[in-house]
Amino acid sequence: MKKIEGVKFGNVEVVIKGKRDWNEDYDFGTLTLSCEGREFKMDVCQSYTDGPDITGEDTTRITLDIEPDEELFEDCPYNLTKEDLLDCEHNDLVREIYIGGSFENEILSIDLFFEVDGQDYQMKLEQD
Repeated sequence: MKKIEGVKFGNVEVVIKGKRDWNEDYDFGTLTLSCEGREFKMDVCQSYTDGPDITGEDTTRITLDIEPDEELFEDCPYNLTKEDLLDCEHNDLVREIYIGGSFENEILSIDLFFEVDGQDYQMKLEQD
């Protein structure tokens, strides 16, 4: 499995307004991180939901497990560096995750959680 030395990816958390409607189509897919020609892609392999009935708030948190998939993304060079991640506020790091389907909920936030050399980080993602 492809890795970035010193980086351990956790998961992605998507927070939506209201309850998740299990009859609607929520499609979570490719997470792309790229900067100056370097790129790292991961795919969603599992999701878990904590709704208002658990959190007591008017939001639902959907946790997405992610992993690199060399077969699916065979053209990805997997050459992004930990410096690209750590300097994301000062460089042109593209950080997108595909979220599609037909659902009515408003997406309030999308965050990637990861660790670099033992220190925890959180990064905002954009919807692709």
